[in-house]
Amino acid sequence: MNRILGIALSASILSACATAPRPQKPAPLAATIDHLIAAPPFANAIWGIEVENDAGEVVYAHNAHTLLMPASNRKLFSAATDANCIGLDSQLATELWLDGSDVVIRGDGDPSFGSDRHASQGFQPFIAELQRRGVTSVHDVVADVSRFDRVTIPGSWKVQNLPSNYSAPVDALAFDENAIGEESVPDAAIWAATQFREALVDCGIAVTGRVRVLTRADAQATARPRGERIATVQSPMVAQLLASVLKNSQNLYAEMLFKRSSPSGSYDESQNLERRFAIDEAHVAADEFRLLDGCGLSPDDLVTPAALVKILRWMNSPERRGIWWMTLAEPAGEGTLRRRLTNLAQRMRGKTGTINGVNALSGIVAGEKGGYRYFSILLNHHIADSSDATRVIDAIVQEIARF
Repeated sequence: MNRILGIALSASILSACATAPRPQKPAPLAATIDHLIAAPPFANAIWGIEVENDAGEVVYAHNAHTLLMPASNRKLFSAATDANCIGLDSQLATELWLDGSDVVIRGDGDPSFGSDRHASQGFQPFIAELQRRGVTSVHDVVADVSRFDRVTIPGSWKVQNLPSNYSAPVDALAFDENAIGEESVPDAAIWAATQFREALVDCGIAVTGRVRVLTRADAQATARPRGERIATVQSPMVAQLLASVLKNSQNLYAEMLFKRSSPSGSYDESQNLERRFAIDEAHVAADEFRLLDGCGLSPDDLVTPAALVKILRWMNSPERRGIWWMTLAEPAGEGTLRRRLTNLAQRMRGKTGTINGVNALSGIVAGEKGGYRYFSILLNHHIADSSDATRVIDAIVQEIARF
């Protein structure tokens, strides 16, 4: 009886073993991504994806050389250009000059002046120096913005975006990020000079004249000294300002630093410098990008996923890796990735992007056993919720990170 029972049990065990499901191997990366991007509600949208490994081999590609709107992924190009042309350890100086009885604030393109984002001292050092000198009255309050040209709004921006704080005017002088709540100020130079006038009056220094602006043309026409420089407020290092560009995706910082990257403080020269850098140093193909502003708000900005991967590879080269890993957005950290991909916090850095009908994420992933993968995911022309787009994009990144 026991022998019969044993035979029966053995047969039962063998039968169970024969029918038990075997562990499934993960689907190949290409098959998984193809499935994700083909599913509603994005089946009719345009996806562009490039994934490369350390050796530069393409691990996955879909429309990788198609020109697409990058949204704020455009900031990867401008941030690299700023680092190359201004210098990561540089500081930008906002100066106070006494010109007879007039006080002149001279801007040098510091987007953080008067902003809580970097704990700026704002006007306080200027007022303190005037008080130390016993100044009780001034005539005009002048905003000197001659460092930049007079293009303060990129012509490619949509008109309906202009009243918003994310499309603040771009000038050589800023105060409190050129915004009041959720609205941008109409004129950055007048705004800064008016705020300085109010601060002077509040501190007991009378203003008997008017608020006015000194442009480059004005400075060239008068051809006279601006008197005596009496105080200077230094910005944080450019590397710290770029953290606001890449982690927080702050548009005004991106625009002002981009214009500041050229000697003329103009979009045209900055774009030329950026183009030479991208082609000559980052080895981006000349026909794989066209960028018209500094932040990616323009719907006329176009770039391929493959081009963005080139910029990321430039950033992640051993001699530059440390600074860019501190500057790019980090999952579960400060910035636009703080609630996304949190399991990759120690392994990934990236840049998000969102405008109407566009969601993007490009980044660098460190392998669990070494090495890196570089990726760019651009989703264009979709009509779904942005939250649905980020959900699918994050699922793709999770697959990319399995190595």
